[in-house]
Amino acid sequence: MTSASEAGKPHPVATIGTELGRARCRQPARIERMKQSLARHGQMTPLVTAARPEGVELIDGFKRLAAAEALGWPAVSIVVRPLDATGQWAAMLLLNGGPASMTTLEEALVLRELVKTGLTQTEVGELCARHKTWVSRRVGLVDRLHPELVEAMKLGLLHPGSARRLLSLPPGNQLEVSAAVQSAGLGPRDTELLVGLWHRAKEAKARRTLLSEPRASLRRHHPETRRSPLDPRLSPEGQRLCRSLHRFEAAATETSRRLLSARATTDRQVLTEELRKAAEAASRLATELGSARTGGAAGESDGSGSKS
Repeated sequence: MTSASEAGKPHPVATIGTELGRARCRQPARIERMKQSLARHGQMTPLVTAARPEGVELIDGFKRLAAAEALGWPAVSIVVRPLDATGQWAAMLLLNGGPASMTTLEEALVLRELVKTGLTQTEVGELCARHKTWVSRRVGLVDRLHPELVEAMKLGLLHPGSARRLLSLPPGNQLEVSAAVQSAGLGPRDTELLVGLWHRAKEAKARRTLLSEPRASLRRHHPETRRSPLDPRLSPEGQRLCRSLHRFEAAATETSRRLLSARATTDRQVLTEELRKAAEAASRLATELGSARTGGAAGESDGSGSKS
């Protein structure tokens, strides 16, 4: 529908409508990365909009617009498409079909808006080149999430990934667990672990204790969570790498403890081949970690690692 090579035209930021943004979730870390990108490289792709009497309505480019506003830009580059209400929602889905473009819950919010236009779930599926069951499952996600959490997710107060982990809880309990998640600053993975602990704690008193001290409970039952919060400057791939490094550190500590256990003496003979493979994997990883550290230090020395 648009491409990086398509020329846009300047348009005042103040007259770009964002009503369709009610189906998108503000994620401050992503907006901050977009802000840094715009400041460094400028706007490389125009926003996609639809015409309206008082200006234009934004269809694609919510992070870019938010970042541009934060930078104080008076205008951004846009392209205008002749789309009705149904076409606008469908275009939002089609333009965000790539990996990491739209969360499952955001897709669900857009699909629900399409159903509200009067289409059946079968018709929505045909419009999106998907089966009705795909539409039904996603709309069901939003229907199962407490309305207050849907709004918190849209405002960026609750990570969409964390919201999805709360779906296995009854609506009333979703609120109390979410409050603990937000106050402790837990990410999606830790939220999943906390929900699991909540399900296993059958007594009300145990659940209250769990939610009053969520991080302490996680550290007690899941030692691998003993880590600092992820750096918001990291890209999604960088965050995954960071989590992998945390898991590796925890696994290495646990493996070392078990290797040194007196009870493992006989077992080590049986595990000779597994120990050999593990040693080779550790050697390869040690080499790669050394190269990564050297590369990172070089980047800092030549200025490439500085903040913009």
